[in-house]
Amino acid sequence: MIRLILIFTFLIVNLSQLSLAKIASVIGNPNTEEIYFEVNKDTRNYPASLTKIMTLYIIFDEIKLGKLNLNDQIKFSKYATLQQPSKLNIDINDSITLDEAIDALIVKSANDVAVAVAEKISGSEKKFVKKMNNYAKRLKLNNTNFANPHGLPNKSNLSSAYDMFLLSSKLIRDYPEYLYRFNKIKIKIKGKTYKTHNKLLIKDNKYVGLKTGYIRKSGFQISLLSKINDNYLLGIYFGGNSAKERDNKIHFLMNKYQNKNSKILVKKETSKTNKSKKKIIIQTSSFKKISLSKKHIVFMTNKFDFLRQFNHHISKNGKYFTSYLEIPNYKLANSICEKIKLKRLDCIVKTI
Repeated sequence: MIRLILIFTFLIVNLSQLSLAKIASVIGNPNTEEIYFEVNKDTRNYPASLTKIMTLYIIFDEIKLGKLNLNDQIKFSKYATLQQPSKLNIDINDSITLDEAIDALIVKSANDVAVAVAEKISGSEKKFVKKMNNYAKRLKLNNTNFANPHGLPNKSNLSSAYDMFLLSSKLIRDYPEYLYRFNKIKIKIKGKTYKTHNKLLIKDNKYVGLKTGYIRKSGFQISLLSKINDNYLLGIYFGGNSAKERDNKIHFLMNKYQNKNSKILVKKETSKTNKSKKKIIIQTSSFKKISLSKKHIVFMTNKFDFLRQFNHHISKNGKYFTSYLEIPNYKLANSICEKIKLKRLDCIVKTI
């Protein structure tokens, strides 16, 4: 009888540990990859739609390499249309632009779009998955193996909270010009409006967004980026029992460590010499009237959505009013200028 009780107690303890094993979290700085908090960070679990972060990273890479263009048509095969929800329900042989596909992957988390894009890039889902795993190996995502481009249930589609932190950080650093897309509350494709699954974007404006996910076996997941002034904080949470529980827990952790993140960054700044830090800017116009400079800022942010995430300024130099944007680094500034110049508009990278 005692032996039975002991065995029963052992089972209860271990089953409770197994149920808790799906809960994992990492909070840290996406620029330095310094970790401020972690629990079960290397535990392998189903990443659900966080899988699409890799799909998006590859898309951005393909655009950078000139292999894809935002105006490219993404055609839907029969196989793509047969994917389980969440989806756009696009008809066989119908298409959307890559620009729309990116929004659909982020906001709607559309599984049919993930397959259609995979087929566009690699010719088949199988070949695209191979590319995903090659990227995972290159990025040293040691606990990750992808089996599809969307994250629908598959016993081989596995990752960890820490690997998702590394992948999200890499996307944030390499492609900051696309971060504004993760902040969209709703999108419109083929006359239909789709709203974001990420309710935290509505709850608190410090959140830039990234990706949410859910499948029954893993619970509710999230990769979440916040920005206060120039301080970024990235949080990963796996295993929420509901979207509300997941959101509450990641919101609590982000608030707790946002201050630590700010203090660390301030400390680094104050530890430097008293030399004033030069700012990297992009100058986009010069007019004799300030009203024209203001209109130009509106024009530029309407034409280039990604410019909205940066601080815009107007300064007076002699008789002219110059509009400019503050950019974190030269690499990004030059990349943005190239995009602006492609539209035959003026753009100069400077330091002030």
